[in-house]
Amino acid sequence: MAVDRWHFPMLNDKCRNNAFASAIRKRISQGYDTVLDVGTGTGLLSLYAKNAGAKKIYACECSQVMLRIAKKVFETNDATDIVLLPKFSSDLIIPTDIPRRVKLVVTETFDAGLFGEQVIPSIISVHSNILDKNGMVIPMGATLYVAAVECEYIRQKSAVMLDKLKRSCPLNFNNVSVLLDEEYYDTENLKNVEVSYILEPTALFTINFNELTNLLQFNTDGIKNIIKTKCKRGGIIDGLITWFKLHLDEEITIDTSDKKSCWQVAVFPTVPKLWNEGDSIMIKGELLKGKLKCSYTSHVAQCNDYDNDHTFLYRLPKEVVTFLNDFEYIKLVTEVSKSLISKEIHSILDTSPFPIYGLMLLKENKHSNIFYYKTENVMLQRFIKQIAKQNNCEDKLRIISKYSHIKHCLDTIFIHDFDIKGELKDCNEEYNHELFRCLLKPNGILLPEQIFFVGQLVFSQDLPNMVYVEDENLRDESTFISDESSFEKNPRNIFNSTTSYGIAQHINEFKINQVFDLNSSLYFYEPLSDVNVLIEMRENEVAERVINFGKISATNNKLLPNALACWYKVRLTSNYNYDTKRNGSFMNHTAILLEDELKNCILQGNEVCIKVQQADGVIRVKVK
Repeated sequence: MAVDRWHFPMLNDKCRNNAFASAIRKRISQGYDTVLDVGTGTGLLSLYAKNAGAKKIYACECSQVMLRIAKKVFETNDATDIVLLPKFSSDLIIPTDIPRRVKLVVTETFDAGLFGEQVIPSIISVHSNILDKNGMVIPMGATLYVAAVECEYIRQKSAVMLDKLKRSCPLNFNNVSVLLDEEYYDTENLKNVEVSYILEPTALFTINFNELTNLLQFNTDGIKNIIKTKCKRGGIIDGLITWFKLHLDEEITIDTSDKKSCWQVAVFPTVPKLWNEGDSIMIKGELLKGKLKCSYTSHVAQCNDYDNDHTFLYRLPKEVVTFLNDFEYIKLVTEVSKSLISKEIHSILDTSPFPIYGLMLLKENKHSNIFYYKTENVMLQRFIKQIAKQNNCEDKLRIISKYSHIKHCLDTIFIHDFDIKGELKDCNEEYNHELFRCLLKPNGILLPEQIFFVGQLVFSQDLPNMVYVEDENLRDESTFISDESSFEKNPRNIFNSTTSYGIAQHINEFKINQVFDLNSSLYFYEPLSDVNVLIEMRENEVAERVINFGKISATNNKLLPNALACWYKVRLTSNYNYDTKRNGSFMNHTAILLEDELKNCILQGNEVCIKVQQADGVIRVKVK
C-alpha cells in the first residue's frame, strides 16, 4: 500500500499545524471537550485535542494504510483511548460508533478547489447526526478568492500558443484553438512563478461551516455568486485562479496563498484574451457535481491575435498542450522531418502526443502514402484529422486503436517514450521497442536515435519536504492562556507546549526518495556539480555504470548536495539534440533525494560516485 504524496508537504507545513493546534486548544478550553476528528490521517489533530485536555476523542478514517499509521501513532503517544473508526464520517451512527453527540468536530479535508474532497456533504452529515446542537466545527468557515491573471506558465500548460507554434512549424494550424481538457480545474504551484493580476483578487464567496442553512446552499449545484468588476490593468488573461482562507476561529486564519503554504492554487484556464485597463468583466462562481467551477465573460466582444477568426475549439489532454507549446522541440522535430523529405519514405508511424513528424512527412515527402497514429481520444482524433485536412493529407491518415492493426512493415517510426511527469513510459504488450522494431523495415528509420539519462548534484531545501516528514514541523507550539476562573476549573488551560508526537517514524516508512513532476515553479535548487550522463537508455538490456562526480569539499557555510536532479538528453539524429530539463519543456523532470548518503560520503573525504543500474527499463540510482 502507498501513502498519497500530498501527506508529506501537508504535515511539514508548520504554520498550518500550529494554527490548528491553537484553534483546537482554544475551543477545548471553552468547554468543547468531546471531539470527532474527520479524516484523521496520521491522527495529528486528534493528538492536538488530547494534549489540550479533551475528555473524549473519536477519529474516523477510510484509508486502510492511514488507519494503520494512525493506530501506531496513537500507541506511540500512549493515546489508545482515542477511538479510531474505520468509516466515512457520513456512515457514523449514534450510539453504535459514538455513544452521544460530540461538542467539537475538527477536519482538514480541503483540496485546492476547497470543495473537491466532498467536504460540504461530510460537514452537513456530522451536523445532522454527530455534532451537538450547540457544538462547533473547526474550521468555522472559509472565504474563496478569485483573480484573473496573465501568466505564461499557465498559458504554456493550458492553451496552445498557436502564433508561436506557427513560427516553429510550417503546418497549417489556422482556425483552431486548443485548451486543456480539464472539466473543473487544474492545480498549480505559482509561488515561484511570475503572475500579473489583470483583475485584483476579490472575495467570491464565504461559507460558514457552523451554519447548516448556509451549508445546504453550497450542497447543490448551480451559480453561487457573480462578480461584476473592471480590469485594473491591460494584458492577456490566461485564466482565473482561486485560493482560500480557512477561518479556524474568530481570530486564527490560514491563508492558502501564503508562499509557505502546502496548498496549490486552482487554475481555470481560458483561451488567452487581450484586455484593456478599465474593461468590464463578469466572473461567475458555481458548483458542478460538487466541485468548484469559475469562468468569466464580458459584454464587450474581444478581438485580438489569440482568438480572432477561430472556428474550432478543441479540449485536449495536458501532454498534447505542453508538447505543442514546446516550440524548441517542435522546431527540432520539424527540421528532422525536413531533412528526410527526399528519402523514399512510404509508410510512417508517429507515437508523439501530437504527430508533428508524421504530418510533416505526409505533407512534404512526395513518396509518403500512409501515416498511422494511435489514439482512442475522440477529440484528439478530430483535431488531428482537422489539421491533416488543412494540410491536404487527410486521405493518407489512418487513426488506429491498436498497433496490431498495422499489417505491413514501415519505413520510419518516431517513438515518443516520455511521460509528462519526467520518466519514460512503462513498457507493455502494446507499447514496447521490440514491437516497433518488428514493425520497422530492415533499413527503416527509427527515431530518436539515442536517449541518455543525465544527472546533476544539487542542494534544495524544498525537496526534503516532499519526501519525508520531520517531527519538528508537527510539534505543538501553540500557546493559550485562559482567564483565571477557567484556570481554577482546569489548570491545563495555561499552556505553553513543545510536544512532539513521533509521527515521522511511522509515515516515513512509506517515503519514496524519488520525486516526480518537478519544474522550476515547484522548488528552488542550487547546482553543485557538472551535468553527467548517467546511462544510455536501452530497453530490455541490463547495464551498470559508476559515475564519478569528484570530491566536494565540506567547508564551513558551504552547501552540500542533498539530491540528484535527473532528466533526459534526446539525440533525435546526430545533428539534432534536445535537453528535457528547460523552461517550456514538454515534460518535467525528477530528483532523487540522497541526503544522508551524500553527506556521509563528502564528510569522509571520499569522491562522490553514483552507481546506476538499468534492468527491464527500470533505473536504480544510489551512492556507491
